[in-house]
Amino acid sequence: AGNDLLFDESLCEQGRNFANKIWNAFRLVKGWSVHNNKQSESDKISIEWFRSRFNEQLEIINDHYSKHRMSDALMSSYKLIWDDFCAWYLEMVKPEFIEGNPTPISKETLDATVVFFEDLLKVIHPWMPFISEELWHLLKERKPKECLIVAEWPKSPDYDKKLLDGFAIASEAIQQIRNVRKQKNISPKDGLDLFIKKDPAYDSRFNVIISRLANIQTITMDVQKPENASSFLINQFEFSLPLHGAIDADAEKERLSKELEYNMGFLKSVQSKLANERFISNAKPEAIENERKKLTDAEAKIKAIKEQILSLK
Repeated sequence: AGNDLLFDESLCEQGRNFANKIWNAFRLVKGWSVHNNKQSESDKISIEWFRSRFNEQLEIINDHYSKHRMSDALMSSYKLIWDDFCAWYLEMVKPEFIEGNPTPISKETLDATVVFFEDLLKVIHPWMPFISEELWHLLKERKPKECLIVAEWPKSPDYDKKLLDGFAIASEAIQQIRNVRKQKNISPKDGLDLFIKKDPAYDSRFNVIISRLANIQTITMDVQKPENASSFLINQFEFSLPLHGAIDADAEKERLSKELEYNMGFLKSVQSKLANERFISNAKPEAIENERKKLTDAEAKIKAIKEQILSLK
């Protein structure tokens, strides 16, 4: 921001790709048909999450505008559409395809998605007025003068921080499960079982999303975890995938040992920072609290990794 920017064709390509992303999202939503069946639980939690995510990000975008941070406002708008809406929300609610045609979706889910799309078009309109105005009129029938350029800016009511934190864990778990599949050459079409170590702080509302997007057959919440399973940690939460003989115990031990070594080093650096009197006396209270949380998380990870290594036979 505030600097000269040399012309680069790759920036034009980025804009073109973003325009294509928005257009393809519109085509996807317009291709859905409606059924009268009850809305699924996965659709309900997906809608709740995106509503909170949108409100959270809109608050941030409004703050950027109020402080004239235009590049930050643009980047937040870009990520909200590309990452949160297209990469996650639409994947969470889109119906299954049979012979190239989408199965029907509930009316409640479609209506909520259209409202989200309208709000996103408002957010991106200052930066991309032509495609956003075009899609605004194609999304549903409107009166001749009911144009996007004069539409009211979205409101940013309260959002559910706990819900957002729960999804952050679930989305990371989905990515980790996909990584395990790639490492072990397991087809995405093969269903897996998932064990999650019971923890009262874990938000299980997103288990239906994990099951759907990571092709998980069953999710078991238990204090005991299966032996010879591929495990990973997200914050203090431990996830395990029993692979029924597909796991190489020695290779898994080696991977966990490297992860343990890294976390031991990280713990040492945090402990050193908290032992520094200058840092404690000069840092803001929230910065100190953040470091203490890092310390607690690192200790929990180290304990869990050691347990994983001992469980491998």
